Amino acid sequence: MGRAHRKTAKPIMSTGPSTAQKQIAKTRGTRQLRDKPRSVDDMSRTNKDARLASGGMRDRATVKRLLMYREKAPVHRHNPESAMKQAKVAPNRQWFGNTRVIGQKELANFREELQNKINDPYTVLLKGKKLPLSLLQDTAKARPVKMLDVNPFEETFSKKRKQKRPKLAGSDLADLLKKVGEKMESYDESKDTSMVSAIEYSEAARENIFNKGQSKRIWAELHKVIDSSDVIIQVLDVRDPMGTRCPYVEAMMKRPNARHKHLVLILNKCDLVPTWVTARWIKILSAEYPTLAFHASINNPFGKGALIQLLRQFGVLHSDKKHLSVGFFGYPNVGKSSIINALRKKRVCKAAPLPGETKVWQYVTLFRGIYLIDCPGTVYDAGDDDMTTVVKGVVRVENLEMPSQYVQGMLDIVKKQYVQRHYGLPDWIDQYDFLDRLARKYGKLHKGNEADIETTARMVLNDLIRGKLPFFQEPPP
Repeated sequence: MGRAHRKTAKPIMSTGPSTAQKQIAKTRGTRQLRDKPRSVDDMSRTNKDARLASGGMRDRATVKRLLMYREKAPVHRHNPESAMKQAKVAPNRQWFGNTRVIGQKELANFREELQNKINDPYTVLLKGKKLPLSLLQDTAKARPVKMLDVNPFEETFSKKRKQKRPKLAGSDLADLLKKVGEKMESYDESKDTSMVSAIEYSEAARENIFNKGQSKRIWAELHKVIDSSDVIIQVLDVRDPMGTRCPYVEAMMKRPNARHKHLVLILNKCDLVPTWVTARWIKILSAEYPTLAFHASINNPFGKGALIQLLRQFGVLHSDKKHLSVGFFGYPNVGKSSIINALRKKRVCKAAPLPGETKVWQYVTLFRGIYLIDCPGTVYDAGDDDMTTVVKGVVRVENLEMPSQYVQGMLDIVKKQYVQRHYGLPDWIDQYDFLDRLARKYGKLHKGNEADIETTARMVLNDLIRGKLPFFQEPPP
């Protein structure tokens, strides 16, 4: 068998430096080639590899690689811009194709049309954030008051300043006593309006329950709902729509900082009035805001499809937002929570035929991108008397001390034939005679065969609030 030979690199030279090595040494400034090289890339350095120990010199590839390390890159590789010639490009309007130039006349026309459309409740301004509304709206700036215009500098601080003297009733004490005596002679006690007379009796204090729905906490909850909602729905009682409206919130929606919110009216409890009453109220209120008729029922609702379709349209118009929030507000016991339960087709909000059942606002999911917000009942102080407040259902009848004094309001708004048909009474003289006969018929008696008038009055008022006694405010022609 033959002996295996190891491949070794062929050295460039066997003995002594070559001509190329001498040339490199001359270029570097080395006077002579040393036996012991000082640097790694020295051409005369011996190879310490054991496999190349016989030759002791670098091969051709190693020499070329080491020489490549010494080379420097051209200048244009480090800074490509230095090799380019500077030049100017003529400007062109096509660069700004996403901008538009408008004249003053076109801007004025657009401002007028925008103002008309913003005031229209049936028109929605799309992408209002992208419009320069600050340029399109004329803001009336108050002129600052300058002190020098009111009072010149010379009349205030200079030597010629004018000082007002105090008006005294007299120059000395004798003059003051003289004028006091003249006033005492001309004094008439009957004409003195500041005279406090002895009060023999005082009017009874108003019950605190009539202030329900007007506390700061309730109005704070309302403002939370308004700030968090994109669409605000005002729920009205179709039996008295004008009496259950809130002008304060409607005026708030017309402010410039709330123009991006939409207000919708819902006439709830439309099953308690004739159809022509609901139709006429919708025609009247639709001239101001979008109005829908609704009957809140989980099993057999009315108007649910129209309301859901309207909310979906608002969701499409506000597609730039992640979700759409819809807030419900209105008088107590108008059916806000019942509408939300009818939309969800299950009881998600606590609802009862009693005012003040909802204490705080509630957040309910209707669809993937639509959320509903329930608000406690709020009462706008419109100067209503106690009788009207009880008939509207703002207070709980159980908390009234003397509910019998409010039964006359029920007899005034409900037709007599409906009361006779519901309770089966032929006739009565006044409200107390009505309560006495009704109490004896239903067996609500005290000891000694005395009629329990107050308990009977609570029963009558509850029947009125819950819709068992039909009544409605007739709409204008």
